[in-house]
Amino acid sequence: MNFIRADAARLRNISEENNTLSFVMVSNSNACKRFDWELGDYIEELDVKGAKFEGLKTLFKDHNPSVDNAIARIENIRIENDELVCDCVFAKDEKSQEIFKKYQDGILSDVSIGYRILKHNIDKQSTPKRVVVTEFDIFELSAVWKGADKNAKKRFEEDNEKRKIKALTEAREREIELLRKSIF
Repeated sequence: MNFIRADAARLRNISEENNTLSFVMVSNSNACKRFDWELGDYIEELDVKGAKFEGLKTLFKDHNPSVDNAIARIENIRIENDELVCDCVFAKDEKSQEIFKKYQDGILSDVSIGYRILKHNIDKQSTPKRVVVTEFDIFELSAVWKGADKNAKKRFEEDNEKRKIKALTEAREREIELLRKSIF
């Protein structure tokens, strides 16, 4: 069975010279509500470590993968901070550049993965039931208007800077607390 899951992109970096944007395809808190005739309403969560993406090469402009809808080449798929991240190098044709500009200008922020579930665990005791997908094959990535993963938003370079500043501040606070404890 194939699924489509719209996950909001987080734009990490813009390289106008290279027409490159970085996206979070699956965030580290991606749980979303689903419905199944057998299970009823349930919460589905994708385990990022179980993602398979060997065949994922192209970003499409919608969930209609075709030659005409191809807008970017997907490169450098990786896990960062327990999130599945990729870089997309946009084509130089007019249609692709229009979509690149919409992401760049903040008009668009979301992408969506199409995936096939290979393995999962169901907790039928929880309410609502919880399904953790432990292995899945991502077969497409598309530009969309709204995503299901509310925590996978645009990636800005400043997000990385904020994380670094927060980590440094927390480390400094821990050092100060240790110094206080050693003095008193």
